[in-house]
Amino acid sequence: MSAEDSQTENNKEVEPGGLRFGPLTMVPGVRPRHLFALFFASFFGIASMSFINTSSGYLLTEIINIPLSEQGVVAGNLTIIQEIVLLCLLGPIGALSDKWGRKPLYVGAFLLLTIAYLIYPLAGTIMTLYLFRCLFAAGCAGNIVMLPTVANDYPQEGCRAKMLATCFLFNGLGLVVLILVMKDMPYRFQEMGFDPVTAGRYWFWMMAGVTLLVATVLAIYLKPGAPRLLEKRDPLLKTFKIGLKAAKNGRIALAYAAASVSRGDLSVMSTFFSLWLFQMGVEQGLSSAEAQGKALTFYAFVQAVSLPSAPLAGWLLDRIDRLYGIAIAMTIAGIGYGSLWFLDNPLGNGMYVCAALIGTAEMFANLSATSLIGKEAPEHGRGAVLGMWSWCGALGILIVAQVGGYLFDNVSRVGPFLFVAGANVLLLLWALYLIMIRNRKKQVSA
Repeated sequence: MSAEDSQTENNKEVEPGGLRFGPLTMVPGVRPRHLFALFFASFFGIASMSFINTSSGYLLTEIINIPLSEQGVVAGNLTIIQEIVLLCLLGPIGALSDKWGRKPLYVGAFLLLTIAYLIYPLAGTIMTLYLFRCLFAAGCAGNIVMLPTVANDYPQEGCRAKMLATCFLFNGLGLVVLILVMKDMPYRFQEMGFDPVTAGRYWFWMMAGVTLLVATVLAIYLKPGAPRLLEKRDPLLKTFKIGLKAAKNGRIALAYAAASVSRGDLSVMSTFFSLWLFQMGVEQGLSSAEAQGKALTFYAFVQAVSLPSAPLAGWLLDRIDRLYGIAIAMTIAGIGYGSLWFLDNPLGNGMYVCAALIGTAEMFANLSATSLIGKEAPEHGRGAVLGMWSWCGALGILIVAQVGGYLFDNVSRVGPFLFVAGANVLLLLWALYLIMIRNRKKQVSA
């Protein structure tokens, strides 16, 4: 048995006294209430961030009064502003979580989201909307860093991928449920007699209530502190530098790149997929409320299809090298996003086939990237490394928003999806290269 195999085997030894939840075994000290808080936040985590993009068509049309021909640029700018804020905050939040603990940052993140959802539909101009989006981005930063950090803190190594798969399963389930509940609310409010602007504001304020509930649950039940890491507190700058220096490890560098690509995949779906279908619906004669509901129906289908992929991906990633997991995920993603090129009518039945491929691709890509960084990140300073990983994810979204927005308005509405398909293929080639280098080293040492 090689040294690497021995290390893998040691990492999978089960520590005594850990809480068991089905196939999951937690590190000692994690209680059922802590696990409940994490799963509850996972259920609403992605949904609370995705809603603001998936609802942009209705908001820009009915509340801000932006013509359809200009909405691609505005949607891209909103995403760019959000990602600039994220790039500034993700690394420091990861480092701060190693010093202050996970709870205050996780709770604070959802409180900021609550405030943002309250004021966002009150914006009367584009500049005000941009300003409110900065506050929303600050809440997203805490949510993005804390979910994978806590999800990697709680489980023992042998079931880390299954733990992440479980959290992603809750992510997807929550997103599907919330979209199905919320997608027709503007139409229902209008049927009650409210005008389109008021209906839109009530729609957003419902989300504010959801995020406030999550913040309350986290404040009461989440485990305080950063497990095993708070006895000795290093200077903030030192913990932040850990994230940068960790990229000397080729597998961590790949994980950082995988974060950029996988988060870019999610961004292209939430920013351009719903907007594309919304605009197609309006052009085909639907009202704004009806077109928004149609777009969110397809978006919910993508997420629903991704749910069965979570346990499959978790089971697979716990049994193969993480590099192979990245390679498999990027292959599926490249095919999934590239398939949109062949659609004649995005609102037709053919979209269900493409949506199924994309849903599978989303889950495999994000879970493989998160599993790789969870495996490779050192225990000391894990929050800093995961914060840097999230920072790279934000960078990927920024690139997709900039390039995708240009392609959407000037080349083709399918352009952003082909762009991310190419990025997935490039990451596949990088993973295959690292696999080849590692296999050569094994042959030399044999």
